[in-house]
Amino acid sequence: MRSRTLSVTELNTYIKGVFEDELVLHNLNVEGEIYEFKQTNGTTFLTLREKDSLLACVCFAVTAPFAIGDKVSLSGRVRFYERNGKVSFVFDSIQKVGVGTLLTQFNALRDKLQAEGLFDNRKAIPAVIRRIAVITSETGAVIHDFCETVHRKRRFTDVYVYNATVQGKTAVLTLIERIREADACQYDLIVLARGGGSVDDLSVFNEEALIRAIAACNTPTLSAVGHETDFTLCDFAATVRMGTPSMAGEYISRRNEETWTRFVTAMRLLEQNMREVLTRKTNVLYQQAAMLSYKSMVKSERIRSRIFALIENMNVKTQHKISDLYAHTALLAQGLRNQTETHQSHTRVRLESAVNRLNSNNPLRMFSMGYAKLYRSDGGAVTYESTNVGDEIRAMVQGGTITAKITEKKQTHSLR
Repeated sequence: MRSRTLSVTELNTYIKGVFEDELVLHNLNVEGEIYEFKQTNGTTFLTLREKDSLLACVCFAVTAPFAIGDKVSLSGRVRFYERNGKVSFVFDSIQKVGVGTLLTQFNALRDKLQAEGLFDNRKAIPAVIRRIAVITSETGAVIHDFCETVHRKRRFTDVYVYNATVQGKTAVLTLIERIREADACQYDLIVLARGGGSVDDLSVFNEEALIRAIAACNTPTLSAVGHETDFTLCDFAATVRMGTPSMAGEYISRRNEETWTRFVTAMRLLEQNMREVLTRKTNVLYQQAAMLSYKSMVKSERIRSRIFALIENMNVKTQHKISDLYAHTALLAQGLRNQTETHQSHTRVRLESAVNRLNSNNPLRMFSMGYAKLYRSDGGAVTYESTNVGDEIRAMVQGGTITAKITEKKQTHSLR
């Protein structure tokens, strides 16, 4: 038999017709455990779970809120959406009929761990959180949003990221290992963070081994797993629980800001008190200083009077002494003046005699009488034999040097 080929639209249209022709699917009840629950824009979305089967359900109205894990009965019809090829159960009413298996297991484990006191070990979170260890996946948006929120106002908090798998088979062991590593480093706070997800995605945070690791931690812990409506056993074991990683960042930022505000307020109050004390002490000091100044002024006045009397007496004695010294000095000065004048007169006579002798022996004196000293251009002495007509010679005369050229040469007989 030859198979028939249908387009996607044809097949989806056929399947929709089958669903619409099956009357039993138009009005029926279905029971299951709520696996996911969300309400938005007047519409209720939930997913029912029974063993390993899931069913997407929708109600185009806002119903009473139900918790994940509740076992409910829905009344409605099955609808096939040919555009996206999905099946959904459209229900008109919902009724709680019990507690689902997952919630029963969750409550049983919670009660067991609580009875052991694992939820009572609350460590004190420091007033100022300076060093934080965040255990999460370093590739997700969680750590980015967390750091941005923590550092929104002040950046004095250091964030250390411990990369961990947050879902899957190996997640529990990885998270326990990271918690122990962070606990050994003595941080101010350990934050266990993960974004939203399905019940299966968050199931690792309900594992007993992980809860015991958190309870045994010596460092205060903060659980920020899933959305605000999601609860895990980690929330009970941690020191404090925040609905989302961003809310955890806001909590730390707000706590540090409150501590900073208290510190600033205390410093301002301390400054005000110190100013008041300083003002009081200053006023007392001024009063004591004024009294001391008055006493000192009276005492100083008496001392000054005595000093002035001593000075006056000293001035009189000093004047007499100066007069005697002045007269003696005048006699000595007159004698020195007479000796100096006599010495100067003798020295002047000897100096004039020496000058006259020097002038009579001065070779430059000949220049003043009209004589000159001749030199050749090479610096040699000028003689009749050493020069020719046309040669340049230099003549040193009184007041400078003259350059001349020989135009005529006439020999004369020397006088004997």
